[in-house]
Amino acid sequence: MRLRYTLKGIETTNVLGNCLSMVLGPGDLFLLSGDLGAGKTSLTKAIASGLGIEEKEVTSPSFAIIHEHLNGRLPLIHVDLYRLGPHADITEIGLEDYFDGENVVIIEWAEYLETPLVETALKIDLNFVDEQSREVCLTGKIWIWRERFLLLDDCMKASDE
Repeated sequence: MRLRYTLKGIETTNVLGNCLSMVLGPGDLFLLSGDLGAGKTSLTKAIASGLGIEEKEVTSPSFAIIHEHLNGRLPLIHVDLYRLGPHADITEIGLEDYFDGENVVIIEWAEYLETPLVETALKIDLNFVDEQSREVCLTGKIWIWRERFLLLDDCMKASDE
């Protein structure tokens, strides 16, 4: 199942992040990929904000690779594989420890993963349309994401009004 949106500026990215935070639950995995500078970290900040985590606490974990944010509605694990490059091995960085069914895990540069992760993940691709706009494509298995996609789409449409 797939949803597509055009994000016009940071405001729309924030709306998407807040809407996503409303439909996620413990154990969810978001795999973010796309152009450098397309807004993966901005989207993660907006999701964190929707979980009650202060946006200023959320920064790109490029050098630390993994940041834990445990003070929100759900624990958020923010991962950035950019520095590891293609063929990143999640066992080397200890990422498997976070797949305990309690954390929400967001992985930036998921296209660098050596092996695909669980099929239950929500894949989020962000790409430039122009300097101010991004296209986002969300892809998830219908049996997991169908109802949540309906809620997400309702939330996004309500923000347009």
